[in-house]
Amino acid sequence: MTKTILTIEGMHCASCVFKIERALKSVKGVRTVSVNFANQKAYVEHDDVQFSALRDAVSKAGYKVVEQG
Repeated sequence: MTKTILTIEGMHCASCVFKIERALKSVKGVRTVSVNFANQKAYVEHDDVQFSALRDAVSKAGYKVVEQG
């Protein structure tokens, strides 16, 4: 199992957290998701899931993953 931390832009309220969690949980291979509104991060435990699939799920929910680099 792999753990990935995503920094997310665009969260404004608690309902944003639930929307992002639901989007990430819908990605095949994702085991657990915890989104922290205060630090704008999503903590994702998953099997063999590409970063792009996680990023795309967040994007489709209306938010943006900040690229780490």
